[in-house]
Amino acid sequence: MDELLTEEAALLKAKNKIRWGDILGSALLFASAYLFLYILYDLATAVTAAHFGLKPTLYFDTIDFANRAGWYPRCVKITFSIGIPVMLITGIGFYFLYLWFKTSSILLRLSLLWLSLLSFVILSQRLIGAAFATEFQFSNLDSLGLEIGIVEAYYYMKTPAKAAMAMVGILVSLAVGFLYAKPFLQTATSVYQIDIPVYRKRFLWHHLIAPSLIGAMLITMFVFPKNTVPNFMSFAVLPISLLSIWFFATHSAQLIRKQSFSRFWFVFPVIIFAVTILVIKTVLKTGIFIPNLGLTF
Repeated sequence: MDELLTEEAALLKAKNKIRWGDILGSALLFASAYLFLYILYDLATAVTAAHFGLKPTLYFDTIDFANRAGWYPRCVKITFSIGIPVMLITGIGFYFLYLWFKTSSILLRLSLLWLSLLSFVILSQRLIGAAFATEFQFSNLDSLGLEIGIVEAYYYMKTPAKAAMAMVGILVSLAVGFLYAKPFLQTATSVYQIDIPVYRKRFLWHHLIAPSLIGAMLITMFVFPKNTVPNFMSFAVLPISLLSIWFFATHSAQLIRKQSFSRFWFVFPVIIFAVTILVIKTVLKTGIFIPNLGLTF
């Protein structure tokens, strides 16, 4: 009996050993996903501005509008609100892609999970942040991740409407916990990692919280001081979603999904993150002029 208990203890210890490669790989995917979505949000804004003849040039931390005399109310409202539906679409789209590929490699699954989750986080941040837009200079709101504050001003929104918008953002942050609790648990490679509360909490610390913290530090390290305010606000909203995921994950039934796994899969996130930073430091540092694509709004 003692031998069996010793063997079981050894098995549990082996299954719950910290794999720093997994944590680093997930953190790099987190950072790459956030930076990609941040750029996508601004790209959607720039493409819309180009439609209205504002001649935008996209940089990583801002958008320069050469034709500043071309602004008018409808143009402002559409240009600075387009990012909201874009993040909603990407959040839903990447989640359904995850469901489609939920038995695929850990690399693809984690990439889709972070892309979907962070789409909703950025969406929530924009909605919540708009309530504090009056604390900043109006002319800087578009570069601070507070574009919705500009839209609010043009719609003459009152305080109750702003508060309601912020509440929607908080509810979105909380609701995602229900969607992502089991998917994150299903990245476990063994039932022994999540079968009892103490091991499940340890797994969540290592595979949910730690990658988020490390990913946030990597973003700050490589792009600071660019987009400092939007980063800070997004990372302030992120804990709401993480705590929601934690709550639902600790109350979920056991469910392990079979997956292909490689010990050195984290090499690919390193490459993805390096390419992302290279694009930011070269192409987006110089700026990309966005032409009018002939879209209809």
